Amino acid sequence: MTSLQVVIFGLGFASWLIGGNILVATHYRRVGKPWWSGFKPFAFPFNDFNAREWLVLLGLLAVSLFLFALGSGFD
Repeated sequence: MTSLQVVIFGLGFASWLIGGNILVATHYRRVGKPWWSGFKPFAFPFNDFNAREWLVLLGLLAVSLFLFALGSGFD
């Protein structure tokens, strides 16, 4: 695996993990829940997502999958 692949895979993982955490944190702030409510077992934040949050989640998925596909294309 080349160093460029490692960088692109790292960007894909970072965009998914960091973007997802920011999305859930802003969702909890919008709903009025405390920040630690995401650590409860079976606390799914997706129940009260609005259309904007679903679109951001789909955008994060598309960007991260694009980066993974781009990184796997290098030999």
